[in-house]
Amino acid sequence: MINFKLIIIVIAFCLLPNFNSAKELLIYADNISYDENKNIVARNNAKIYTDKQLIISDLIIYNQNEKKIILPTEFTLKDNKNNFLSASNGFFNENLEYGEFNEVKIKLNDGSRIIGNKGKRDKHIDIITKGVYSPCKSRIAIGNFICPTWQLEAEKIIHDNKNLFLYQKHSKMRVINTPVFYVPYIVTPSPLRKERKSGFLSPSISLNFFDTKTSQSISFPYYFNIATDKELTFTPILNYGGGVDSSQRFVFDYDQIISGGHFASDLTFDSNFENQNNNKWLNDASLITNFNKNLNKNYKISVESALQTSQNYIQKTLPEDDLSYQTSLSSTFKLEGYYLNQLDDYFQANLSFYQTNQQNEDNKKTPIVFPNIKYYSGSTKLNGNNVSSVYQFYNIFRDTNTNIHSKRQQKLSHTFNLNKSLIKYNSIININSQIYNQFYNTEDKLIENNSFHSGSSYRIFPILGLKIETPFKIRDGLFNFTYKPNSQIVLSPGISNSNKISNEDSSNNNFSIKNFSKLSRYTGTDKLDNSKRIDYGVSISNDKVKLNFSQLYEFTNNSNYHKEQGNDHNLSDLLGSIEYDNLNNLNYVFRYDVIDEYLKEQNINTKISTKIGELNFSYLDQNSKINNVIKNDTETFNYSLSSKKFMNYSKIEIEGLYDLKKEINTEYKIGYSYFDECFGISIDFNRKSYEEDNLKPQDILTLMFSFKNIGSYKSTNLAVSENDKQEIEWEGISIDNELFETYE
Repeated sequence: MINFKLIIIVIAFCLLPNFNSAKELLIYADNISYDENKNIVARNNAKIYTDKQLIISDLIIYNQNEKKIILPTEFTLKDNKNNFLSASNGFFNENLEYGEFNEVKIKLNDGSRIIGNKGKRDKHIDIITKGVYSPCKSRIAIGNFICPTWQLEAEKIIHDNKNLFLYQKHSKMRVINTPVFYVPYIVTPSPLRKERKSGFLSPSISLNFFDTKTSQSISFPYYFNIATDKELTFTPILNYGGGVDSSQRFVFDYDQIISGGHFASDLTFDSNFENQNNNKWLNDASLITNFNKNLNKNYKISVESALQTSQNYIQKTLPEDDLSYQTSLSSTFKLEGYYLNQLDDYFQANLSFYQTNQQNEDNKKTPIVFPNIKYYSGSTKLNGNNVSSVYQFYNIFRDTNTNIHSKRQQKLSHTFNLNKSLIKYNSIININSQIYNQFYNTEDKLIENNSFHSGSSYRIFPILGLKIETPFKIRDGLFNFTYKPNSQIVLSPGISNSNKISNEDSSNNNFSIKNFSKLSRYTGTDKLDNSKRIDYGVSISNDKVKLNFSQLYEFTNNSNYHKEQGNDHNLSDLLGSIEYDNLNNLNYVFRYDVIDEYLKEQNINTKISTKIGELNFSYLDQNSKINNVIKNDTETFNYSLSSKKFMNYSKIEIEGLYDLKKEINTEYKIGYSYFDECFGISIDFNRKSYEEDNLKPQDILTLMFSFKNIGSYKSTNLAVSENDKQEIEWEGISIDNELFETYE
């Protein structure tokens, strides 16, 4: 018997001619000996190392004749990917590609665990009998039993270490050791998978309750990994039961990364394939497309399209999509170009049309824009002045006119901008001018006496502005403020916009400090600002505080923008804002009528960071004066709380809107979420109340369970009354594993 510490035996298992290609088997131990069958017996701190894999055990027997590694006691195998396998009473062949063992425990390099009664390794396949899988590292004590947050139990678990899939037969999920569902066969990506691969995703089963009828639906999503840059998810949804006709819904989600851009298309359609004597197998459908691409360093194109066969179909199928809340769906082709002639020029061409989406609007009144072309020439120097031009052409038409829009209109316009800036008399002096040259051709525009106008018109519309700003600081002044008093005089023709022109691109902005000093305060150029005014104000600021006050005086009584914004006198309302930005943020904006002496509007917003989380408050107050009586039009209070994590993984969200005038909490939402390293649960309650007595509050309760590497299951419309039955549906959705916290 040989007894010495840390002896290394190097055995070559191949014949001498092939010695250079053989893999070495290294055996380490405190005690190494031979038995009567000349097997190598390693005891105490025994280790076997081969092909970057390591086995550790107190007893390792190597059978030289059968080239087998026998492990009679507990052992641990560390493979070349940092995965660990622990078991007892097992064996491996010499290259560790085949083995059988009992009481197996596998810990993958992401922390996931697979445990079973018996195990077998055949090359890259691990087969576990009576196994349990869970990505949970944390443990929960239930009486004397300690279990993971959730786990999947299966008769057999197959882990494919090469293709990285996890196969489970007769699988049962337990949450806090409570069975929640059974699946006869399930395939999921391995937790080690980093690359995409085609295959079935987690199915979902829905139960829909309506009155006394119950219907079910089941979906089997399949993912196609078409190529590195292409993928498609096909989801058939089968509806059945409930005493209603069976139907199917098919969803195709296609995504592709293209050179310099991206393409995505979502097709959804409903059908009744199995109905007898059914001449209309396609019931409803929608197609949503997004495409953008850089053509070269200067040009790019984008296409956005949303089409549906019937009104509100997108609302039904995609209730969380922003398209569901738009009154019309647009399809737009856009071509953009930069640096065509000089560095800062810009070209844009649009082709678009609209499809109504809500409230039974007449499609004949929705416009088609074919095309809308704009070109900004960029800024150049001319005799020390900055000059630029904007060119625009549009052709907009409808099947029929509306009360405010013509049936058809074309516009060709050119806007010339001139700006000169100089410093003189300790002041910054800016001279701005805009000259609009516009040609219109209009068909069937409704004007006075319910008559219609058709014809062409031309107008030239100059606007001139002179602005002076004189910044200064007071030496050793309080709070180290910088003061910037400013004033501007704006002159333009007194002729208001003609009612013979259809306003297609202009809209009113709010009367606010943000657009206060613009020459033309409309967003487009169909309506132009015919103001003759002087505006003045002051800005006071330091590192933390900013104060702005502005007011203007109209010289004439026919200013269209001035009247439309609720200024009843030549002297406008006083506008002001106060901002404080430090660890917390406070913003106060007000509008004060100096003639009638009342606060027309005020808005307070604050964000406060506390030990419990972030608080947001917003107060809005709007008033008007009728017959010398101040009327409270709107008074609302918004609030929200987003808590910090407490008890390691929990978080609370609260938000709401309280109408102080109507004394009703019009809507509020309370949510709780828990996300540890493997399991998540979120509960959201949302209530919307109405002022009308005949309308009952709408309550929506949403419950979602999330399982790492598996997905999420979400239910909606759980809070229902006996008289207002709604659908209750459990929906299987994907989940971002980054939501799960790292367990310490």
